[in-house]
Amino acid sequence: MELRHLRAFVEVATQGSYVRAANSLGIAQSALSRQVAALEREVGGRLFHRTGRGVALTEIGERVLPQGRALLADAIAFEQAARSPADRPAGEVTIGVVPVASRTLLATLTAQLRDDYPGIRLRVLEGYSGQVEEWLTSQRVDIAIYNRYRRGRPANSEAIMRADTHLVLRSSHPIARAREVPLRALAEVPLALPVRPNSLTNLLTGLAAAQHFELDIRLEGSSTSLIGEAMRASDLATISPAQVFAREIASGEFSAVRIVRPAIEQTTWMSFGLHRALSAAAQIVTRQIRKLAAQRRKPGPAKR
Repeated sequence: MELRHLRAFVEVATQGSYVRAANSLGIAQSALSRQVAALEREVGGRLFHRTGRGVALTEIGERVLPQGRALLADAIAFEQAARSPADRPAGEVTIGVVPVASRTLLATLTAQLRDDYPGIRLRVLEGYSGQVEEWLTSQRVDIAIYNRYRRGRPANSEAIMRADTHLVLRSSHPIARAREVPLRALAEVPLALPVRPNSLTNLLTGLAAAQHFELDIRLEGSSTSLIGEAMRASDLATISPAQVFAREIASGEFSAVRIVRPAIEQTTWMSFGLHRALSAAAQIVTRQIRKLAAQRRKPGPAKR
């Protein structure tokens, strides 16, 4: 089995398209097709079938993709370890991250790595928690940073941040003058929340049902930026830790009102795959994230 064939398979699976994968790898589509076909002959079956929008994995492809990604990652780590001095690790580290961590950690992390470890390259995928956890399970990311709202420690994980959940809304809204708001009072507030399945949206709807009311969810958005734009253009509010909208709150555009009865605490976890050890570069990134999170663990009160 040739490494280039394995790389071709993993990239097509990641991109869902031969055209996009060829562009990403910088090779002709015909050459990419030949490499995938060569791997299919070795495994004894088709890895992809055509769809109207590109390609999708066959049953065989689904079965071997996690091992393919792990083999490719190990091969890349081997090459990087051989080429890099022990005190100057290099290589690519892929992180799956939720928006709150993306906004509060990654800009500083990137600057620090550029100064102290210029050989380390970051590849960052942003999504909601369920998607990030799925990326970790499928070995698409080396490090996963995601949120949970219930007790219990995920396997191979450490808590890096905790934050109360707030009602975030335009500062001109009448509720913005309050310091706290009970969950029950949100029955009359039009909301924009993360698209389901999502742990926060599911938790909120469950808590509302336990208090015998329904949340007025007008929009389910697939990204924080989409929800923020909807809030700017309407009277919609959202429910989130204040840090997610720290810039907008600091500017006075949005305000954050703490939710009580019940208070909802968000825990941000950093998790690692169970199937292989972290590379030297990934270990450096992990330590840097841990330090940055510690600096932010006791934030001051949200600006109003």
